[in-house]
Amino acid sequence: MLLISFRSLLLPEAGFAQHAHINAGAVGSTAGSPLYFVNGGNYETNSGYVVNLAPATAGTYAGTYAGSITFTSLAIDPLNGGPAFGHAAAGAFLELQVVSVEGPEGGEFSFWDAGDTAPRITLRVGRSDGVARFALSESDASPGSDPYGHIHGREFTANQAGLYAVGFRLIDTSQNGPGGGPLHPPSGLFHLYFQAGLTLSVAASPNGGVEARFGTHIGNNYFLQATEDVVSGTWFDVAGPVAGNERLQSLADPSGMGGSRQRFYRIRVEAQ
Repeated sequence: MLLISFRSLLLPEAGFAQHAHINAGAVGSTAGSPLYFVNGGNYETNSGYVVNLAPATAGTYAGTYAGSITFTSLAIDPLNGGPAFGHAAAGAFLELQVVSVEGPEGGEFSFWDAGDTAPRITLRVGRSDGVARFALSESDASPGSDPYGHIHGREFTANQAGLYAVGFRLIDTSQNGPGGGPLHPPSGLFHLYFQAGLTLSVAASPNGGVEARFGTHIGNNYFLQATEDVVSGTWFDVAGPVAGNERLQSLADPSGMGGSRQRFYRIRVEAQ
């Protein structure tokens, strides 16, 4: 049986503004403690979380898939909402490196700071980089300064539809540590999914039949549809709905591997 996955782009033509925040801090608030993503377990690829990027047809990001998620640096000062659990040491200045991108062949992943008219960072699929970074802290990096930062208006874009896995790392670029170096060593690599458009992968299910996997968005219901004749245009629901929750989800067609006829699949999306 031939199984073909279809890519469906039934999403709003505007960038998704997901209100999630990924918080940067340190294992300890003293010099030498490694940096880490304090709530990163809720968002890393193993969690299934996905940042949705929608087609942009006008404005700054036209011709790309655009969306946002906010990376913050946790505060010490009560005036900034501190002291927050997991904050870095006073005097640290946290930045986020964009280290690696996996995704569709020919894909490019970009970061735009607030107000940018061109991407500040672009990394091609399959490439790695140890230099590209942007600031999370908003201080002047002076000794004793609050490492806090909470900047909105930043955007991530991709040039092609598909599922991207992007590797990030936290670094401290202050010069307030031993010997004029940083206070904190870097974090480990943190991988996050970005879904440009709506992508669908189809594979044999461990329980028999076919399992389709795709990223979802809050406010939508998702159905798995099938047809045995693409030309006729006759599609029928075989599973669903599942409610969107900003995570990768699966729907199964238990009869998908039976018989000798090929079956094609796509995802149907309905607003809740």
